[in-house]
Amino acid sequence: MRGKVRGRQAVLAWFQLAEQTLESRRGQLDRLNVFPVPDSDTGANMLAAMRTCRAAVEASREDDLGALLATAGSTAMVEAHGNSGTLLAVLLSGIAEPLHGHERLTVPGLADALERGSLRAWTALSEPVAGTMLSVIDAVSERVRAGLAGAAELESRAALEGSLREAIAAGRTAVAATVDELDVLRRAGVVDAGGTGLLLILDALRATVCGEELDDDLLDGLPGLPGAPAAGGARTPEGDLHGRSVGPAAPAREAPGPPLVEIMATVRLDPLGAASLRHRLDELGDSVIITPVDVEADAAGAYRWRIHVHTARRGPTSEAIRSAGSVEALTLTELGA
Repeated sequence: MRGKVRGRQAVLAWFQLAEQTLESRRGQLDRLNVFPVPDSDTGANMLAAMRTCRAAVEASREDDLGALLATAGSTAMVEAHGNSGTLLAVLLSGIAEPLHGHERLTVPGLADALERGSLRAWTALSEPVAGTMLSVIDAVSERVRAGLAGAAELESRAALEGSLREAIAAGRTAVAATVDELDVLRRAGVVDAGGTGLLLILDALRATVCGEELDDDLLDGLPGLPGAPAAGGARTPEGDLHGRSVGPAAPAREAPGPPLVEIMATVRLDPLGAASLRHRLDELGDSVIITPVDVEADAAGAYRWRIHVHTARRGPTSEAIRSAGSVEALTLTELGA
Protein backbone atom coordinates (compact mmCIF):
# COMPACT_ATOMS: atom_id res chain seq x y z
CA MET A 1 0.00 0.00 0.00
CA ARG A 2 1.36 3.40 -0.97
CA GLY A 3 2.10 5.88 1.75
CA LYS A 4 0.11 9.03 2.40
CA VAL A 5 1.64 12.41 1.59
CA ARG A 6 -1.18 14.73 2.61
CA GLY A 7 -2.11 16.55 5.80
CA ARG A 8 -2.26 15.32 9.36
CA GLN A 9 -2.29 11.63 8.49
CA ALA A 10 0.99 11.99 6.61
CA VAL A 11 2.78 13.89 9.39
CA LEU A 12 1.44 11.55 12.06
CA ALA A 13 2.54 8.47 10.09
CA TRP A 14 6.00 10.01 9.65
CA PHE A 15 6.39 10.84 13.33
CA GLN A 16 5.13 7.44 14.45
CA LEU A 17 7.64 5.71 12.20
CA ALA A 18 10.42 8.07 13.31
CA GLU A 19 9.60 7.32 16.95
CA GLN A 20 9.71 3.61 16.18
CA THR A 21 13.14 3.74 14.55
CA LEU A 22 14.61 5.98 17.27
CA GLU A 23 13.26 3.62 19.92
CA SER A 24 14.90 0.62 18.26
CA ARG A 25 18.21 2.47 17.69
CA ARG A 26 18.31 4.43 20.92
CA GLY A 27 21.10 2.38 22.46
CA GLN A 28 23.27 2.68 19.36
CA LEU A 29 22.82 6.45 19.23
CA ASP A 30 23.57 6.82 22.94
CA ARG A 31 26.81 4.88 22.56
CA LEU A 32 27.92 7.07 19.64
CA ASN A 33 27.46 10.21 21.74
CA VAL A 34 30.89 11.75 22.40
CA PHE A 35 30.26 15.33 21.21
CA PRO A 36 29.90 17.94 22.61
CA VAL A 37 30.12 15.90 25.83
CA PRO A 38 30.19 12.09 26.16
CA ASP A 39 26.87 11.90 27.96
CA SER A 40 25.35 8.88 26.19
CA ASP A 41 21.98 10.58 25.87
CA THR A 42 21.58 11.57 22.21
CA GLY A 43 19.24 8.69 21.43
CA ALA A 44 17.18 9.35 24.54
CA ASN A 45 16.93 13.09 23.85
CA MET A 46 15.95 12.70 20.19
CA LEU A 47 13.41 10.02 21.05
CA ALA A 48 11.85 12.21 23.74
CA ALA A 49 11.60 15.13 21.30
CA MET A 50 9.99 12.94 18.65
CA ARG A 51 7.48 11.53 21.15
CA THR A 52 6.49 15.09 22.03
CA CYS A 53 6.11 15.94 18.33
CA ARG A 54 3.95 12.88 17.69
CA ALA A 55 1.71 13.65 20.66
CA ALA A 56 1.29 17.25 19.48
CA VAL A 57 0.16 16.09 16.04
CA GLU A 58 -2.19 13.51 17.56
CA ALA A 59 -3.86 16.30 19.52
CA SER A 60 -4.30 18.48 16.43
CA ARG A 61 -7.07 18.43 13.85
CA GLU A 62 -5.08 20.59 11.44
CA ASP A 63 -4.23 19.44 7.91
CA ASP A 64 -1.90 22.29 6.98
CA LEU A 65 1.65 20.84 6.92
CA GLY A 66 3.26 24.05 8.07
CA ALA A 67 0.88 24.49 10.99
CA LEU A 68 1.30 20.86 12.05
CA LEU A 69 5.08 20.93 11.94
CA ALA A 70 5.22 24.34 13.63
CA THR A 71 3.07 23.05 16.49
CA ALA A 72 5.21 19.94 16.80
CA GLY A 73 8.47 21.89 16.71
CA SER A 74 7.46 24.58 19.20
CA THR A 75 5.94 22.04 21.59
CA ALA A 76 9.08 19.91 21.47
CA MET A 77 11.30 22.96 21.83
CA VAL A 78 9.95 23.97 25.23
CA GLU A 79 10.35 20.40 26.52
CA ALA A 80 13.59 19.42 24.78
CA HIS A 81 16.83 18.54 26.51
CA GLY A 82 20.33 18.31 25.12
CA ASN A 83 21.83 19.68 21.93
CA SER A 84 20.28 16.96 19.81
CA GLY A 85 16.74 17.22 21.17
CA THR A 86 16.79 21.01 20.98
CA LEU A 87 18.25 21.13 17.47
CA LEU A 88 15.74 18.56 16.23
CA ALA A 89 12.91 20.80 17.47
CA VAL A 90 14.56 23.83 15.86
CA LEU A 91 14.92 21.97 12.55
CA LEU A 92 11.26 20.97 12.51
CA SER A 93 10.23 24.54 13.30
CA GLY A 94 12.30 25.77 10.39
CA ILE A 95 11.04 23.05 8.05
CA ALA A 96 7.50 24.17 8.88
CA GLU A 97 7.89 27.74 7.70
CA PRO A 98 7.72 27.32 3.89
CA LEU A 99 4.99 24.67 4.18
CA HIS A 100 2.27 26.89 5.64
CA GLY A 101 -0.78 26.77 3.40
CA HIS A 102 0.14 23.36 1.96
CA GLU A 103 -1.52 20.04 2.73
CA ARG A 104 0.57 18.07 0.27
CA LEU A 105 4.35 17.70 0.15
CA THR A 106 6.12 18.20 -3.20
CA VAL A 107 9.78 18.34 -4.23
CA PRO A 108 9.90 22.17 -4.42
CA GLY A 109 8.23 22.37 -1.01
CA LEU A 110 10.66 19.84 0.41
CA ALA A 111 13.64 21.76 -0.97
CA ASP A 112 12.44 25.03 0.57
CA ALA A 113 11.62 23.35 3.87
CA LEU A 114 15.01 21.67 4.24
CA GLU A 115 16.85 24.89 3.41
CA ARG A 116 14.86 26.81 5.97
CA GLY A 117 15.39 24.11 8.58
CA SER A 118 19.13 24.24 7.97
CA LEU A 119 19.18 28.02 8.30
CA ARG A 120 17.25 27.92 11.59
CA ALA A 121 19.61 25.31 13.02
CA TRP A 122 22.81 27.10 12.00
CA THR A 123 21.63 30.47 13.36
CA ALA A 124 20.36 29.02 16.65
CA LEU A 125 23.87 27.99 17.64
CA SER A 126 26.46 30.49 18.84
CA GLU A 127 29.27 28.31 17.52
CA PRO A 128 27.89 25.96 14.84
CA VAL A 129 30.20 23.04 14.07
CA ALA A 130 30.48 20.94 10.93
CA GLY A 131 30.59 17.17 11.34
CA THR A 132 27.30 17.21 13.23
CA MET A 133 23.58 17.22 12.49
CA LEU A 134 24.22 20.47 10.60
CA SER A 135 26.37 18.74 7.98
CA VAL A 136 23.72 16.08 7.44
CA ILE A 137 20.82 18.50 6.95
CA ASP A 138 22.96 20.57 4.59
CA ALA A 139 23.89 17.55 2.47
CA VAL A 140 20.28 16.42 2.23
CA SER A 141 19.07 19.94 1.46
CA GLU A 142 21.67 20.44 -1.26
CA ARG A 143 20.81 17.12 -2.91
CA VAL A 144 17.10 17.87 -3.03
CA ARG A 145 17.73 21.38 -4.39
CA ALA A 146 20.13 20.04 -7.04
CA GLY A 147 17.51 17.55 -8.17
CA LEU A 148 15.06 20.31 -9.04
CA ALA A 149 16.95 21.20 -12.21
CA GLY A 150 16.66 17.82 -13.89
CA ALA A 151 13.42 16.45 -12.50
CA ALA A 152 10.29 16.18 -14.65
CA GLU A 153 6.81 16.83 -13.21
CA LEU A 154 8.15 18.31 -9.99
CA GLU A 155 4.71 18.33 -8.38
CA SER A 156 4.25 14.58 -8.90
CA ARG A 157 4.41 11.89 -6.26
CA ALA A 158 6.99 9.97 -8.30
CA ALA A 159 9.31 12.97 -8.27
CA LEU A 160 8.97 13.28 -4.49
CA GLU A 161 9.71 9.60 -3.95
CA GLY A 162 12.80 9.76 -6.15
CA SER A 163 14.02 12.92 -4.45
CA LEU A 164 13.68 11.39 -1.00
CA ARG A 165 15.58 8.26 -1.98
CA GLU A 166 18.43 10.39 -3.32
CA ALA A 167 18.32 12.56 -0.22
CA ILE A 168 18.75 9.55 2.07
CA ALA A 169 21.77 8.39 0.06
CA ALA A 170 23.30 11.86 0.39
CA GLY A 171 22.51 11.93 4.10
CA ARG A 172 24.18 8.58 4.72
CA THR A 173 27.30 9.76 2.91
CA ALA A 174 27.33 12.88 5.07
CA VAL A 175 26.95 10.85 8.27
CA ALA A 176 29.83 8.59 7.24
CA ALA A 177 32.01 11.66 6.65
CA THR A 178 31.46 13.09 10.14
CA VAL A 179 34.05 10.73 11.64
CA ASP A 180 36.74 12.69 9.79
CA GLU A 181 35.27 16.16 10.34
CA LEU A 182 35.68 16.40 14.11
CA ASP A 183 38.80 15.38 16.03
CA VAL A 184 36.76 14.02 18.93
CA LEU A 185 34.84 11.72 16.55
CA ARG A 186 38.04 10.65 14.79
CA ARG A 187 39.71 9.75 18.08
CA ALA A 188 36.69 7.76 19.23
CA GLY A 189 36.24 6.14 15.80
CA VAL A 190 32.53 6.98 15.60
CA VAL A 191 30.15 8.98 13.46
CA ASP A 192 28.15 11.83 14.96
CA ALA A 193 25.20 10.62 17.02
CA GLY A 194 22.88 13.54 16.26
CA GLY A 195 23.52 13.34 12.54
CA THR A 196 22.85 9.61 12.62
CA GLY A 197 19.58 10.17 14.46
CA LEU A 198 18.52 12.78 11.92
CA LEU A 199 19.24 10.33 9.10
CA LEU A 200 16.92 7.80 10.75
CA ILE A 201 14.17 10.41 11.03
CA LEU A 202 14.53 11.36 7.36
CA ASP A 203 14.44 7.69 6.37
CA ALA A 204 11.13 7.45 8.22
CA LEU A 205 9.87 10.29 5.99
CA ARG A 206 11.03 8.39 2.91
CA ALA A 207 9.35 5.21 4.07
CA THR A 208 6.11 7.09 4.81
CA VAL A 209 5.95 8.83 1.44
CA CYS A 210 7.03 5.82 -0.60
CA GLY A 211 4.87 3.35 1.30
CA GLU A 212 7.96 1.27 2.06
CA GLU A 213 9.65 -0.22 5.10
CA LEU A 214 12.41 1.45 7.07
CA ASP A 215 15.86 0.57 5.76
CA ASP A 216 17.18 -1.79 8.43
CA ASP A 217 20.61 -1.77 6.77
CA LEU A 218 20.89 2.02 6.60
CA LEU A 219 23.51 2.32 9.37
CA ASP A 220 25.43 -0.88 8.64
CA GLY A 221 29.17 -0.30 8.31
CA LEU A 222 29.20 3.24 9.69
CA PRO A 223 32.13 3.83 12.07
CA GLY A 224 31.21 2.91 15.61
CA LEU A 225 28.24 0.76 14.61
CA PRO A 226 27.95 -3.02 14.24
CA GLY A 227 29.83 -4.42 11.26
CA ALA A 228 32.02 -1.34 10.74
CA PRO A 229 35.76 -1.85 10.10
CA ALA A 230 37.81 -0.90 13.13
CA ALA A 231 41.43 0.10 13.29
CA GLY A 232 43.69 -2.59 11.88
CA GLY A 233 40.92 -4.16 9.80
CA ALA A 234 39.05 -5.67 12.75
CA ARG A 235 35.31 -5.39 13.11
CA THR A 236 33.44 -3.67 15.87
CA PRO A 237 31.73 -6.07 18.28
CA GLU A 238 28.11 -6.87 17.60
CA GLY A 239 27.06 -6.57 21.23
CA ASP A 240 25.20 -9.04 23.41
CA LEU A 241 21.48 -9.78 23.40
CA HIS A 242 20.83 -6.64 25.42
CA GLY A 243 22.67 -4.41 22.96
CA ARG A 244 25.71 -3.77 25.12
CA SER A 245 29.32 -3.37 24.00
CA VAL A 246 28.63 -2.04 20.52
CA GLY A 247 31.27 0.31 19.18
CA PRO A 248 34.59 1.43 20.62
CA ALA A 249 35.20 2.21 24.23
CA ALA A 250 34.48 5.77 25.31
CA PRO A 251 37.51 8.06 25.24
CA ALA A 252 39.35 8.54 28.50
CA ARG A 253 38.22 11.63 30.35
CA GLU A 254 40.55 14.39 31.42
CA ALA A 255 41.16 15.23 35.07
CA PRO A 256 37.91 16.55 36.52
CA GLY A 257 37.37 20.29 36.83
CA PRO A 258 34.29 22.07 38.11
CA PRO A 259 31.24 19.93 37.32
CA LEU A 260 29.46 20.88 34.12
CA VAL A 261 25.71 21.40 34.05
CA GLU A 262 23.29 21.72 31.18
CA ILE A 263 20.87 24.59 31.67
CA MET A 264 17.63 24.63 29.68
CA ALA A 265 15.27 27.58 29.98
CA THR A 266 12.31 29.26 28.32
CA VAL A 267 12.48 33.05 28.67
CA ARG A 268 10.43 35.95 27.33
CA LEU A 269 12.74 38.42 25.60
CA ASP A 270 12.68 40.94 22.80
CA PRO A 271 15.22 40.29 19.99
CA LEU A 272 17.75 42.76 21.43
CA GLY A 273 17.49 41.12 24.82
CA ALA A 274 18.03 37.71 23.24
CA ALA A 275 21.16 38.95 21.47
CA SER A 276 22.52 40.39 24.71
CA LEU A 277 21.82 37.17 26.58
CA ARG A 278 23.54 35.12 23.88
CA HIS A 279 26.66 37.29 24.25
CA ARG A 280 26.65 36.81 28.03
CA LEU A 281 26.12 33.04 27.82
CA ASP A 282 28.98 32.75 25.33
CA GLU A 283 31.18 34.21 28.08
CA LEU A 284 29.86 31.87 30.76
CA GLY A 285 29.67 28.54 28.91
CA ASP A 286 29.50 26.80 25.58
CA SER A 287 27.11 24.79 23.38
CA VAL A 288 24.87 27.85 23.47
CA ILE A 289 21.56 27.61 21.62
CA ILE A 290 19.10 30.49 21.63
CA THR A 291 16.10 30.26 19.32
CA PRO A 292 12.61 31.76 19.28
CA VAL A 293 9.71 29.47 20.10
CA ASP A 294 6.96 31.83 18.94
CA VAL A 295 6.29 33.12 15.44
CA GLU A 296 4.67 36.35 16.63
CA ALA A 297 5.62 38.71 19.44
CA ASP A 298 3.34 39.46 22.37
CA ALA A 299 1.93 42.93 23.04
CA ALA A 300 5.23 44.01 24.62
CA GLY A 301 7.26 42.91 21.59
CA ALA A 302 8.70 39.85 23.35
CA TYR A 303 8.91 36.25 22.20
CA ARG A 304 9.46 33.04 24.11
CA TRP A 305 13.05 31.93 23.52
CA ARG A 306 14.44 28.47 24.25
CA ILE A 307 17.86 28.57 25.88
CA HIS A 308 20.47 25.81 26.08
CA VAL A 309 23.96 26.13 27.55
CA HIS A 310 26.67 23.95 29.10
CA THR A 311 28.51 25.66 31.94
CA ALA A 312 30.62 25.08 35.03
CA ARG A 313 29.37 28.41 36.43
CA ARG A 314 25.83 27.45 37.30
CA GLY A 315 25.14 30.34 39.66
CA PRO A 316 26.21 33.25 37.41
CA THR A 317 24.68 31.57 34.36
CA SER A 318 21.32 31.00 36.02
CA GLU A 319 21.34 34.57 37.28
CA ALA A 320 22.16 35.92 33.81
CA ILE A 321 19.16 34.09 32.39
CA ARG A 322 16.79 35.15 35.17
CA SER A 323 17.84 38.79 34.96
CA ALA A 324 17.45 38.91 31.18
CA GLY A 325 13.68 38.45 31.08
CA SER A 326 10.65 36.65 32.42
CA VAL A 327 11.63 33.01 32.98
CA GLU A 328 8.85 30.49 32.35
CA ALA A 329 10.98 27.40 33.00
CA LEU A 330 14.58 26.65 33.97
CA THR A 331 16.22 23.30 34.67
CA LEU A 332 19.78 22.27 35.54
CA THR A 333 21.10 18.80 34.78
CA GLU A 334 24.51 17.46 35.78
CA LEU A 335 26.53 16.45 32.71
CA GLY A 336 28.47 13.21 32.80
CA ALA A 337 26.74 12.06 35.96
